[in-house]
Amino acid sequence: MFARLAKSILKRTVSPALDGAGFYDRHLERLNGAHWLIVMYHRVIVDPTLDPFALGMCVSKQHFDEQIGFLRKTFHPIGMSQAVALLEQGRPLPERCVSVTLDDGYLDNLVHALPVLEKHAMPATLFVPTGGLDDDAPLWWDRAIHALAMTKRSTVAADLLGLTAPTTLPLSFWQRARTVETILDALWERPLAQTLSTVAALERELLPAGCPGSAAKRMNAKQILEMQHHGVEIAAHSVRHPNLTLEPESQVRWELETSKASLEALCGTSIKGFAYPAGWLNDQTVNLAREAGFRYAVATSTGFSAPQRDIFKLDRVGMPDSSPADFKRALVNIARRGHAFGPKGATALPAP
Repeated sequence: MFARLAKSILKRTVSPALDGAGFYDRHLERLNGAHWLIVMYHRVIVDPTLDPFALGMCVSKQHFDEQIGFLRKTFHPIGMSQAVALLEQGRPLPERCVSVTLDDGYLDNLVHALPVLEKHAMPATLFVPTGGLDDDAPLWWDRAIHALAMTKRSTVAADLLGLTAPTTLPLSFWQRARTVETILDALWERPLAQTLSTVAALERELLPAGCPGSAAKRMNAKQILEMQHHGVEIAAHSVRHPNLTLEPESQVRWELETSKASLEALCGTSIKGFAYPAGWLNDQTVNLAREAGFRYAVATSTGFSAPQRDIFKLDRVGMPDSSPADFKRALVNIARRGHAFGPKGATALPAP
């Protein structure tokens, strides 16, 4: 908790100072124009209480607006399917292009993100898990987060989670966020049936009687169609959002094919894209995504996608809930690690 607080303070002080001196802009001017930046968002919120543990899934509407505005001015916006079509034709992408993606189909994408995207004329792709679309059913990790946020318990038994050491995990104010991360990490390392069983046990053990359900609301089918009507590309994100690398081949094939068919029936158009749930992939999931008829697939591995990148293993940059200054810092660091800088003296792309 203290380390996270210290990091947050540094971001609010050091990054703005460096940005004010033009440090980040000078570096971003040297980005290799052939590299493709794909950014990833999940939730866009106006109420900070909806993000009780700051797990990186939520961005404030203000920061989202600032970031999308910066991307629109600095990069060449392009839709995912449009970019993939160019690559399939053997044609180069526009210089310094950017694609915006939204994962999981949260209701706030429609309420808060869509108006910002339209304001900046920014195309976007929405990756939707199709299970429970019209049942108002929270996604499994939101159920776990809700139980851990609302409980009045001071500890949770490790054996409830299938963990052996320590015997209990602390739920004090200063330690609860770390415990939540530990639990979610453990749940992602299990087949979905075990994960769902554990989540149900957490809810039975931790939720106070009469506690309202999770506020992490998803869009229903009608609202997904509204996003499509406003020009957002709809793409698949499995049915139940499991770790596909832990499921048998038949189940992985079902998750891929069923999600694609369901969205095609809903949207009345071919569904071209797929996002691996939580970025988990291996050779089998990649091959099955191709066989299912998708044209491309995205992961969560952080980086710029080079021109030769396999379009079924596309990198994305998860966007931080931060000011443009710290957002630029993150992009500079990612570009440096991925060798995405061009030669010194290169000039920035004029604003489109």
